[in-house]
Amino acid sequence: MSDTKDEWVPFTARRSEASLQEFTRLSDGVPPWLRESLWNWLSERMHKNALGNNGRWYRTPSEEKIRRAERVLKVSSGWTGDGDSHPDRVGGLSKFRAAIYQNQDAFLGAVDLALSELDPDDKACTSLEKILEEGTSAWRVGLVCGKPGLVERIDATVQLAAEATGALDPRAGRLLADAWKHAFSMNRDPSAAYRCAVRAVEAAAAPVISPNDTIPTLGKMISAFRSKPEKWNFSFKVDSATDPKSVLLGMIQILWTNEYSRHVDPDIKAPLHVSQEEAESAVVLALTLVNWFISGAISPDLRQGT
Repeated sequence: MSDTKDEWVPFTARRSEASLQEFTRLSDGVPPWLRESLWNWLSERMHKNALGNNGRWYRTPSEEKIRRAERVLKVSSGWTGDGDSHPDRVGGLSKFRAAIYQNQDAFLGAVDLALSELDPDDKACTSLEKILEEGTSAWRVGLVCGKPGLVERIDATVQLAAEATGALDPRAGRLLADAWKHAFSMNRDPSAAYRCAVRAVEAAAAPVISPNDTIPTLGKMISAFRSKPEKWNFSFKVDSATDPKSVLLGMIQILWTNEYSRHVDPDIKAPLHVSQEEAESAVVLALTLVNWFISGAISPDLRQGT
């Protein structure tokens, strides 16, 4: 839901601030009020045009799409037909519907799969986004590896900033996009998201901090910056409360040192992988750092030499 003050909301949500917050609270999965709308959208994507014996075209469920969805989502619909007839295909789609109605992850996965087969400017993407937004879904239509896909509904400003930052530098942008995909798409991989976030900052920071290093790492760049911070300019200036360069160094160190999944801790109780929350925080932190490095907010002080 948009946060504009003039947007209409039901009278029950206008009774109090608590009622409004409850009305606009995002819902994960497929809540009852979204189920039929999502199915109507998905069902249309799982049809095909077929030529009848009378020479006329008609719409019918696609056995290829039903079977592919079963394979990709690892969901059995129980449909044993061969799809040779329209009634058989209708029955197959009905069974597939029954299967995903019992599995919310599979339902969203089927929507995500159907989205991936569309062009980003397809009107079906817009219609689905409207359904998800009006239903206060925790998911929205975004881009995953350049294709439409479901991504977590986070602040739109942050999303736009990520896209704009990624467009400024091809290498850092690609890594940042991969980190975003692993952190916020349907197919999440927190450790991969964190790893890509670190690499995105390395790609953006290396030309500024370690331009002559053939194998630059964030660890080496941290050491270089800590040793002689005066060699670089930072758009923030020192004030009476804190040193901006110390804050910058701390931000880079937080990102670097908390990727504990790089090594196996001898403590058997230590986690082997970063959490989803840690991955999301790392990606948002990397977004800020990458933007600073590629925008020129952090630059070598030419008076100090390189």
